[in-house]
Amino acid sequence: MAASLDSAPQAPAPDGDPAYGWEVAGRHRYRLMRPLGRGVGGAVFLARCLDRGDAPDAPPEAVAIKMLGVGATGDRAQGLRRELAALLALRHDRIPRVYDWDLEGPIPFMAVDHYGAGDVRELVASGPAPEPMVWRLLHDVLSALVAAHRASILHLDVKPANVLLDGRGGFVLSDFGLSQAARMGQGILPRGLGAPGYQAPEQRTRRFDRYDVRTDLWGVGATAWSLCTGIVLGEQLHLLRDAASGAEHGLPAPAELGVSISAPLERVIMSLLAIDPARRSGSAAEVLAVVQGQLVGEPRASRGRGRGRLAPEDVHALVAALVDPLHAALCGEPGFARYLARYEDGETLCREGDRSFHAFLLLRGRVRVERADRPPVVEGREGTFLGEVSTLTGLARTATIVAEGRVYVAVLNAAELEDLVSRHPAVATRLLRALAQRVADAYGDGAA
Repeated sequence: MAASLDSAPQAPAPDGDPAYGWEVAGRHRYRLMRPLGRGVGGAVFLARCLDRGDAPDAPPEAVAIKMLGVGATGDRAQGLRRELAALLALRHDRIPRVYDWDLEGPIPFMAVDHYGAGDVRELVASGPAPEPMVWRLLHDVLSALVAAHRASILHLDVKPANVLLDGRGGFVLSDFGLSQAARMGQGILPRGLGAPGYQAPEQRTRRFDRYDVRTDLWGVGATAWSLCTGIVLGEQLHLLRDAASGAEHGLPAPAELGVSISAPLERVIMSLLAIDPARRSGSAAEVLAVVQGQLVGEPRASRGRGRGRLAPEDVHALVAALVDPLHAALCGEPGFARYLARYEDGETLCREGDRSFHAFLLLRGRVRVERADRPPVVEGREGTFLGEVSTLTGLARTATIVAEGRVYVAVLNAAELEDLVSRHPAVATRLLRALAQRVADAYGDGAA
């Protein structure tokens, strides 16, 4: 721990709010030692656990206590509940661990990991950071978001103040107080619009229906942009661009500001800052794979090739040949043609062991599914999803998929797949049933 547990007593806070020396209790007792931050909704204190004992799940001696002010209600109380719910659902070394809480007492609180080395705001204020530090920030924050998004949790407030230093050269994503279940589209707290300068365009325009994993990716890009340029975006809002300006990206490239970084780093950061969410990557896992590839000197590309290249007459012929009215309706939706792709006989859609980040909705033709430990299986049912588990989890492919003859598919990244099933309950139901059947086939009568 970088901070001492010993501190001079602080003056009592107004209105009976918590102050140095107070004790709070959940499963364990904690004494508040010194404030780490205070706002209109409450405070964060460094605290000492007084009765930790030898239990394996006991909190460390020093924790951060996040607590509300006396009588706090409404959005602030809801924010603490949201953060607690998110942290209880997650266990990742780039996300603070929650050890204890009490939401029903006079002063609701929770006890979490304490990081005493500060946050990224201090690094930004010191000027442009070395490039390895920016790569490390991208790696660590994206790793945290992979875990959160896999649990269907959106952070919605990624910014320098919420990225902590772990004291060992790494970074931790904190403050899930504005977090939201993915695809809810409602119940956004007023503060869920994000922080000025670090808001995604859909947050600035209050397009709650467009919030998804790509909203968090914008926050990562803006935070990395600040770190590599040394510019505090909250103080330089004139740098932000919107769709009306005709710009593709919401911030100027660092090179435009005279900041020299490598081309790969600039590409990654600017890919996250596309104004149109459809032009951002479809998942944190997809961007993380690119970052990891750069760190080990093996750049990786996602296999989404061939999308949107069908001529209008080919799209029309495909729709006319579809049997299921649902699939014909999908393919006929405005803009859906950009997802369509054609594979010729013998072409590989994905390979076993790859980390590729697109699912395939089989519309016409047949594919051969090959696994190292099983006989090949030929799939030709219209509307079958392929590769969706790897796409949604970011895990490596468990099969190779090869076209047998000419094949037409819709190729969807994680965000696009989530959008499709959220807008079309019939598609979601079929996908759920297909996944359930796959589990039953794998485990037989023992499937739960």
